[in-house]
Amino acid sequence: MNNTLITIAIPTYNNAQTIASTIESCINQKTDIDYEILIVNNASKDGTDEVIAQYSDNDKIKVINNPETVGLYDNHNLCLEHGSGDYLVYCHSDDILEDNTVETFAKKLAERNYPKKYIVWGHSMFRDFSQKFIKYAGFSYNQVVVGEYAPMAFLYGGLTPSGTCFSRESFFKYGGYIPTTHPQAPSDMTTMIYLAMNGFKFEMINDMVFMREHASTALANGLDTYLGEIDDAYKHFMEHVEKEKVSKLIKLSSGQKNKPYYFYYAIAQAKEHKKQIRTIVLKNIVKEPWILTQPLTYKLLKRLA
Repeated sequence: MNNTLITIAIPTYNNAQTIASTIESCINQKTDIDYEILIVNNASKDGTDEVIAQYSDNDKIKVINNPETVGLYDNHNLCLEHGSGDYLVYCHSDDILEDNTVETFAKKLAERNYPKKYIVWGHSMFRDFSQKFIKYAGFSYNQVVVGEYAPMAFLYGGLTPSGTCFSRESFFKYGGYIPTTHPQAPSDMTTMIYLAMNGFKFEMINDMVFMREHASTALANGLDTYLGEIDDAYKHFMEHVEKEKVSKLIKLSSGQKNKPYYFYYAIAQAKEHKKQIRTIVLKNIVKEPWILTQPLTYKLLKRLA
């Protein structure tokens, strides 16, 4: 390992109103661990750069200014490229880290003997991932999840980068977040599935690590909008993964008590997977006919027809 254990990465675009609080939360970490703060300013036009400049005398902070605006996840990947820490913790520029977040992750990394191909996160206020990881996927806190069932955790939604700690070099080696065409496509879902299929280990700890006060949800603009976004994410995902591996993923999902209908909808855009998904969905409807009242089920059945 190099001397910097953790990079806190702040990818930002037009967050002049909130980024000062974000930076302060990163500066005021209660830890003796060596860490840096990397801000990647995505050619903001609202004075974000002026707020960042107020912290120019802090030797923990490194700033990268993109010459032009790039995609959301492209900017996240620039954080991976320019960070120098062995591990990278994202903190979006409208979020706030708990003051012991670096220390919490550092202790967990030491406990796991500083693993490669490893991703760990904790609780957040708003958009907490525990329901998907614990309730839907059936895993437990402080359980290292790896192997063929590891992707199940991410079939139900994306793991927000903010407040999540990644083994930086491993993540960068696998290309970082999968690029998408739509700027809001949930690459935080499909990329985690892809990494899980390539042997990454995942763990959720039962500690609060960040505050997401200005939370927005993927469905804020309506179901149809989100389905278009998720279609785009999975279109690019399927360009990275062989058809046989996608089929195996669908088969494994059939054993889940809570069937991942958004995943099925997006994968069913590929004709070769429709029959397999149709069989799973129709069997599930026989067991749980109330699902027919859900708008998503109607749209999925229409796609599978």
